[in-house]
Amino acid sequence: MEVEASGVKAGQCQWTPTQSQYMLTFLANIVANGTRTSTGFKRVHLNACAKALNEHFKLSRTADHITNHLKTWRRKYNKINQLRNLSAALWDEDNFIISLDHEPYTEYVADHKDDDEYLNKPLTYYGDLATIFGNSVATGQYARGSNEPLDTSAAVTTDDGAAASSATKPNKRAKIVQGNADGLVAAFDRASERLSGAIKEAATADKGVPNGLFDTVNTLPDFEHEHKSFYFEYLVNNPHIDRAFNRLPFDHKLTWVAKFVNDNFH
Repeated sequence: MEVEASGVKAGQCQWTPTQSQYMLTFLANIVANGTRTSTGFKRVHLNACAKALNEHFKLSRTADHITNHLKTWRRKYNKINQLRNLSAALWDEDNFIISLDHEPYTEYVADHKDDDEYLNKPLTYYGDLATIFGNSVATGQYARGSNEPLDTSAAVTTDDGAAASSATKPNKRAKIVQGNADGLVAAFDRASERLSGAIKEAATADKGVPNGLFDTVNTLPDFEHEHKSFYFEYLVNNPHIDRAFNRLPFDHKLTWVAKFVNDNFH
């Protein structure tokens, strides 16, 4: 359960994962329906979200609570996008998983323990975050106060497609837009490099199982010899699964094997 300080008016607010997901889905649907302006969520959107939360969960949320919780999720979204760019990381776009092999994962988490929650596990909420905070428009700084709209756009676009300008801060806006363009080019270059590497790997990949996979399976605790033997056979017959299994953290390996045993022996 997450606890946030939401200011004098809002007070302390506790969020469960289910409540957070409900909020994100609600706001993502607003964006998907096209009712959010390019300047972000207006007060009416935040009030509607708070009302829906209150009715569904019997809470007493306000628009200020939503504003502050969105700031938390914006930080998470930025963190995920940073971790996606780790040199040893692979990004699963379908399941929203940042995958690291055992050695780079262990080394990284040893120095960045707080980032463990984002690695080698499905980030089921990422789709909603990308819808809410994504770069369909140029992104800028977030809300400055609880009575203002959540500003998710540095370059506002009018309905006829013309970019709205600001005489007071032209340089700052130009830098932000240029930064996004540079980031997109860099991301495209990284994606091209990974695709090229994946093609080469597919053409020359060793058809055998990963080194040490049998020992990994055989030393898992609390499983019968028969269970481990059949699971290893299953991995050998499914190379794409054995590679994914091999890079998982230890506790996730246990979960995968337990599911296999439950599905096939009960």
